[in-house]
Amino acid sequence: MILKRLCPPAVLIVVTGFLGVAAKTATVTRLDRNADAMLKALRTQALTFIADIFNIAFGTIAAVVIIALLAVTLSRLGRPRSAILVTLIIVAGWTTSAIFKQIIARPRPPVADQLLLETGHDSFPSGHVALTLSLAIAAAFLAARTRRFALVVCAGGVLVVAQAFARMYLGVHYPTDVIGSVLASTAGTSAVIALRERIDGVLDRIPVLAGREVPPGRRELHSP
Repeated sequence: MILKRLCPPAVLIVVTGFLGVAAKTATVTRLDRNADAMLKALRTQALTFIADIFNIAFGTIAAVVIIALLAVTLSRLGRPRSAILVTLIIVAGWTTSAIFKQIIARPRPPVADQLLLETGHDSFPSGHVALTLSLAIAAAFLAARTRRFALVVCAGGVLVVAQAFARMYLGVHYPTDVIGSVLASTAGTSAVIALRERIDGVLDRIPVLAGREVPPGRRELHSP
């Protein structure tokens, strides 16, 4: 049963790997640069300001702060198990992307086309997009079976699309980098969700975490 549940994440991992290899070819890189050139023509002061906000708000330091605050908040609300699961979901999605960065080692777009100075061989996939999607999936996980679920999913989708646009708009990532980050992040987050029963079993052995949580949203859903 566990192996069956892990099949989709495994398939996503393989697809991400193939896309990463293809992304380094001259043909795909040329298509990517053409797409980035079209976005470059859209640059305005207002859009650049917004893209810069996305760059800072979902950077490495901000990510650590967001994850820590989320875990602490859930724990203080009496949901320590959810705090652990959500942290695992976010970290898994983000880390999967980081691993592919090292494996694929794709060069960043030319600095001349960037609004930021980001060099190196870590273009594929986008860590910012992977983090944003991981946070969106974690939020949807928390909102599951509540009246807020649809709203959270829609808001998360808009946020991910905006982040993907921002990374390409700033010239620091190619379109295939963005696609790869969606695949990698989904693989990591879905693997944790697929293993939730096993994780719950481990948490049940910890006295302070034993017992089932009843989130406020779930009680609200079933109230008359």
